[in-house]
Amino acid sequence: MLLSTDASLQAPVVTHLKGDHECSERVFSLLSSQGFAPGIQDEMTEGREKLLRALLSEEPADLCELRLNTGMSEDEYRLVGQCLETIREQGVLVICLDDKRESQVSLHDRHLREMLNGWVQDQQWGAAISFKGGLSRNKRSPKLEDPTVCLLNAAFTLGGCKFPQRIFSSGMNNAGQMLSGFGWMR
Repeated sequence: MLLSTDASLQAPVVTHLKGDHECSERVFSLLSSQGFAPGIQDEMTEGREKLLRALLSEEPADLCELRLNTGMSEDEYRLVGQCLETIREQGVLVICLDDKRESQVSLHDRHLREMLNGWVQDQQWGAAISFKGGLSRNKRSPKLEDPTVCLLNAAFTLGGCKFPQRIFSSGMNNAGQMLSGFGWMR
């Protein structure tokens, strides 16, 4: 399964890329059960085919992509991650793609590392502190517009709300492609 963001969308879209629609239908059902109104479509772009050939040694039998819109709250992106965590626990590989054309995200970016570290600390405090009657969520959280931050919020929750076990970068290869990212192991 692929997870990406698309700033031109108004709501999440589940795109069936290959196979018998099982993955697409599960993702659609999980999101719908949590109050999201995802769209669904069939399409396979040449760019995704090339990317998958470069990333995976074996071609998957069933493949879908969830494209997230920007403009939802941090909690909503985290809820998407929680929905997808069930799929991940069932053995589905979820690859998050941050399609940045004009600039690459540096894994040495201090702001990015501090943001992830802050999320981990928030999770740890939330687990350590309990309030009688539960935690009230009355504060209004701002809408997120940065596609990378939107994607990382969903991936962080999908990864068990822990700091990634792997941070990787392939550097520039002969084809002029760069790959960098975070890895949450099962």
